Amino acid sequence: MKLRLIIRIAVIVSIVLLCTGFGVYSFFRLNEVESQKDFNLYTLVPQSAIAVLETDRMAELVDGINQLSCSKDNHFLYASELFVYLKNYLHTLLDDTPHGLSRQMNKMLISFHEPDTPLNQVLYCSLGSGDYELVESFIRKYSSSAFPSKFFDYRGEEISIYPMPAGRFLAAYFTPDFLAISFQKRLIEQVIDARLSKKSLIDMPSFKLMHAGKNTNVEATVYVRIKSVDMGKNTDGIRSQTYLGSWAEFDLKLNETAIYCSGISHGSDTTSTFINALRRQQPVEGFPGERLPFSTFFYDCWAISDMDAMCSFTAEQEYAKATYSDYIKERDEEWMEFLKTYAGDQVISCLFEPKDTLNEYPCAVMSVPVKNVPQAERRLQSLLYTSPKEVDAPPVPQERPDYHLYPKAWGHRYYVLPRNTLLTQLTGITESALYTYVCFYRGHLLMAPDAVSLTAYIDAMENGEVLEDTALYEEGIGSLSPSYSFVMMVDMERMVEQPETYVRLIPNFFFRQAKFFRHFMLSIQFTCVEEVVYPNLVLLYKG
Repeated sequence: MKLRLIIRIAVIVSIVLLCTGFGVYSFFRLNEVESQKDFNLYTLVPQSAIAVLETDRMAELVDGINQLSCSKDNHFLYASELFVYLKNYLHTLLDDTPHGLSRQMNKMLISFHEPDTPLNQVLYCSLGSGDYELVESFIRKYSSSAFPSKFFDYRGEEISIYPMPAGRFLAAYFTPDFLAISFQKRLIEQVIDARLSKKSLIDMPSFKLMHAGKNTNVEATVYVRIKSVDMGKNTDGIRSQTYLGSWAEFDLKLNETAIYCSGISHGSDTTSTFINALRRQQPVEGFPGERLPFSTFFYDCWAISDMDAMCSFTAEQEYAKATYSDYIKERDEEWMEFLKTYAGDQVISCLFEPKDTLNEYPCAVMSVPVKNVPQAERRLQSLLYTSPKEVDAPPVPQERPDYHLYPKAWGHRYYVLPRNTLLTQLTGITESALYTYVCFYRGHLLMAPDAVSLTAYIDAMENGEVLEDTALYEEGIGSLSPSYSFVMMVDMERMVEQPETYVRLIPNFFFRQAKFFRHFMLSIQFTCVEEVVYPNLVLLYKG
């Protein structure tokens, strides 16, 4: 064989082998990249998680939070110490990565666990090529030198413990594909359990179905298990919980002066929950600003076209059952039938400031539209006449409103109902030993825990001193749907100062983080379309 032919064959074979080798390398490299791309962080999240924050744009989310006006004024939400650390050190980490974080590292989850404290979370992050070494060196760089790092074996997996400033310890679980860190070693052990047993959050049918339709075009998504929510202040002797439903999904959007959480409630059953009660209602149209006193700092509006569905839910609240005797139960049934017969399709409750600054409590009024006022008033008088006296009942509070402060309320007739829980069920208020003061006014039945509240409300309406057209109120309703099943607006700065018995309709979380939320106007709205409930939450910064 000629030498030239041999050389030609050798060159061709070398090129073929080189191309084959490059192809094989590229195949495995692409497989590796694809594997990193497709790694599902939810396979690490324990099923005990009560909430999860997810973002594909971690650096952008942190920058968005830093651009909020409240952040610039040094008002921060300290609900997660892990996120605080991330926010504080992210720019330093970016300095160590001149080309920015990898696509994998921008993918992040934070899972929240019981008990709900700022230290009881796990942060998860995908890792790309070279990220493992970067993160490990970064943690070592900022960990405390007072104690050496330690390593523990758990089910054949290594848990690293790094000492941090302020005496804390950070538990970490590393692989080339992901990072999981927590201030609680037991939570990292639960992460390993979830991964090895393949019984993670994503393996739960309810969560898997919800996450399958995830919107990937938002800064962040929050998933919340809302089966039961603690309500009111920690100092309240009645630790009430509200049963809302199953999982809810919220898309988080930020601008300079507001935080928007637009959500959808997933799953339905036949249990007595707030979400299921709303599914039975016809929506309310418009907002009640013309029926709210100017000094209102809290109001809510419920759709009650299906009174049975709503009251079967409200009657289960702890504050409604705290002093529930047979006598009160009978009165509840009587007044429930009265409302079913004469009430309209909505009920409004509000808290507002009295003109008497020495008054210990705010004014509280519930307003229900009445279909036939003359007939309803005659029926009310008949019920008062026929209702038996309660044995050993506490005395009716003897208080008279000061008509010098509220002159235009003079002349309206008030009634005192026997003790019942209807007002309590819809407001959480248990003052006045469950006696209820009522008055027919402008086609509505007004209900209050005291006579002063009725007098102050009527005087404000007669003077035209209403909330409608005020700047903050109009800005608040501008971000809400005009058709809804429930809406609540709260000035948190004034709400956190109120007595425990007046704040039971506010989730406990907002009081535990009162230093942050007191700077906001909080709006919560539930709309329902074809039995699908959409919860929305808006926080407007007051400055």
